[in-house]
Amino acid sequence: MLLGTPETVPGWQAEDSHGGVGSYFVRTLLDAPAGSCFLYVRYLVLDPGSTIGKHAHEGDDEVYIITAGRGMMEVDGETLPVGPGAAVLTVSGSRHALRNTGSEEMTLYVACADHPGLR
Repeated sequence: MLLGTPETVPGWQAEDSHGGVGSYFVRTLLDAPAGSCFLYVRYLVLDPGSTIGKHAHEGDDEVYIITAGRGMMEVDGETLPVGPGAAVLTVSGSRHALRNTGSEEMTLYVACADHPGLR
């Protein structure tokens, strides 16, 4: 069994994700586990007003799961509000971005896996 926890995996502060603005904390809980289609599972804390800039993935799919905070998620030109419990799928080739519109930190998990048949 592979297990990534805050106690066993260090995280770090970063800036301007994918050309976005502001700062965020990131911890890669799982990184390309052998024998799995998953490329990574990350925990992120996006500061108020910070963004993950619009970007695309080719050959992989991502799922964003919001656990706290409020924001706006854009996928392929459609923008919708997201909050705790929201799950957003971005498939290979989709362009997506996220903005923390609240006054509190936004926490989320991002899981990325190979897109079937594209790699």
